[in-house]
Amino acid sequence: MDCLDLDWAPSMLERACELTGLDAVRLGALKRATDGDNGIDLGFLNAGPHAIAFFSNSAPTALVPEAVAEVAALLGGIDMQAILRSVLDRGAGSTLGYGFVGDPTEYLLGHFGALCDFYAEAARRGLLVVLWWD
Repeated sequence: MDCLDLDWAPSMLERACELTGLDAVRLGALKRATDGDNGIDLGFLNAGPHAIAFFSNSAPTALVPEAVAEVAALLGGIDMQAILRSVLDRGAGSTLGYGFVGDPTEYLLGHFGALCDFYAEAARRGLLVVLWWD
């Protein structure tokens, strides 16, 4: 898979990890996985005569292949199921954001699993990852 859409899950995943006190290294990896590191100029994608994309809400960022591998390894060390269970057991599910109604576990685990799989495959292939929010 060369493309991943995480919907509104990134900030909710991050918030769950913050609420449970996930260590700074793994929390940082989660943030890097969804925010990137360095800005990257992809303006050529919005240039004629064959413009194929535009970036209106935020500038694209990127993770170089070495950072992708590091992030993939650290994401694999996050027990998101235990984190979400802890958040919900404390009745803090409503603090995850976006007015989610009901139990967000299935939604968030699905997106977190997709994120882990995406980075594992990108690391295996030695890819640079470009990120942006549309």
